[in-house]
Amino acid sequence: MRLYFSLLFILFFNLVFSQENLSKTASESFNQGDFNQALTSYLELLKQEPENSKYNYRVGVCYLNTNIDKAKAVSYLEKTIQLPEPDPNTYYLLGRAYHFAYRFQEAIKMFEQFKSINKGAPENLLDTDKQIEYCYNAIELMKFPLDVSFNNLGSLINSREKDYYPFAAKDESFLIYNSKRDDGSSKQTDGSFTSQIYFSKTKNGELTKSRILDQNINTHNGNEEIVGMSPDGDFLLFYFENEQHFGDLFIAEFENEEIKNLQKLPKTINSKNHEIAATISKNGDVIYFASDREGGFGGVDLYMSLKLPNGDWAPAQNLGPSINTPFDEDFPNITADGKSLYFSSKGHTSMGGYDIFKASWDNVKRIWTDVKNVGFPINTPEDNTNFRESENGRTGYISALRAEGLGDYDIYSVTFNEVEPEYTVIKGFVTTEDTTDIIKDVFISVIDLQTDELYGSYLTNPITGRYIIILPQGKFNMMIEVPGFKNYFEDMEILGKSDFRSLIKKDIVLKKE
Repeated sequence: MRLYFSLLFILFFNLVFSQENLSKTASESFNQGDFNQALTSYLELLKQEPENSKYNYRVGVCYLNTNIDKAKAVSYLEKTIQLPEPDPNTYYLLGRAYHFAYRFQEAIKMFEQFKSINKGAPENLLDTDKQIEYCYNAIELMKFPLDVSFNNLGSLINSREKDYYPFAAKDESFLIYNSKRDDGSSKQTDGSFTSQIYFSKTKNGELTKSRILDQNINTHNGNEEIVGMSPDGDFLLFYFENEQHFGDLFIAEFENEEIKNLQKLPKTINSKNHEIAATISKNGDVIYFASDREGGFGGVDLYMSLKLPNGDWAPAQNLGPSINTPFDEDFPNITADGKSLYFSSKGHTSMGGYDIFKASWDNVKRIWTDVKNVGFPINTPEDNTNFRESENGRTGYISALRAEGLGDYDIYSVTFNEVEPEYTVIKGFVTTEDTTDIIKDVFISVIDLQTDELYGSYLTNPITGRYIIILPQGKFNMMIEVPGFKNYFEDMEILGKSDFRSLIKKDIVLKKE
């Protein structure tokens, strides 16, 4: 009997000791900001103590601070509130969780309840009214969703870790972006890897497998990010946190996939504060950038600097109250024609955190104006930053958290379905080997190989034999049928991006049966 009780005591002691170690590990990960690791540990602890208020609370906090699915925090924070003496901040955090779950009315009620309690972290109490405003904005924006299609760029571009800030040249000939993947980079205290810059080139209308950009830019131990690019991709803008540089903006030329003349931008742009992101005009004569320097409207503001005739950059000018708010504005992107400026803001009519907005240039007043939220589902309750538009306006590039993602933020192309696609005109003559033959009743059918359905039927000019077919990007099969002649078949691929051709000339010679 004594042996039996001894074994039970040893098993109980080992269980308690193991649980204490796991709790200590979870707490250490939580305090270091490694919320993914802390989440794993706290979920394991909850199997032993499902009613533990601290564990439920911290699981909720972990979900809200990871990019797994923030809405998963709801059930744990709901349980925390029902347990004795919940942390007052739970009401604020549950409001945030409801917001991420698109349960906006419940989020508003929870924020109002948090306000009525009037206890909790001061920063949360100050933020509550803004969170309620976000919820009301979201309700309105979701009434009028955009007609857009998202295309995850897949494993050739994305990883299981965070892939973000995509910059595509206006003709979509290449894509540059940042990634925090496990590629030999150093692991940080929060469990993430240091960032490196990746490059993908378009070939046959599709982006190829990405590779790390020039190693003279990237290091394994520091954080390197591309934070801006001119519309045609001739100029790149970087932000570095490594052994050589810290916290400033750099500019370089980009030619033949090589970085040249890397230079730190002058003090008229870089200040003692943080300069975070930037964009540069097509001609390289205007830089727009984000900075939290003194004298702004609050938080991070957007500024501009003109290039002077002597090549120097003029003192920075704040873009003013039409763009900047008491909250953060960031990630400017100028369009190829210079008439529109995309940027991200926590102010204006955001539906949660950073939303993407579009401003138009007023050539008379010489200011950016008419700021509009680009809309749902490009904008969501999560942070949405750094939208990049192609020259034709039909496609944009963004990093986003979506259910079909590979993990964390992924790079997506966004198609605006209301914008007409670019079409390729295919034209030529249908003749025979014997040029004296005059053929009539030439019937041309085109099959869309992606849907295996008839795209269109066409006839040639009965006198000249000339035909015209207009096709969008895609894969097709063309078949020509003429009595007394062999049927003619040909697969055709109409390429997009920088490989787009507006006109293809194709003469076809039929053979007799």
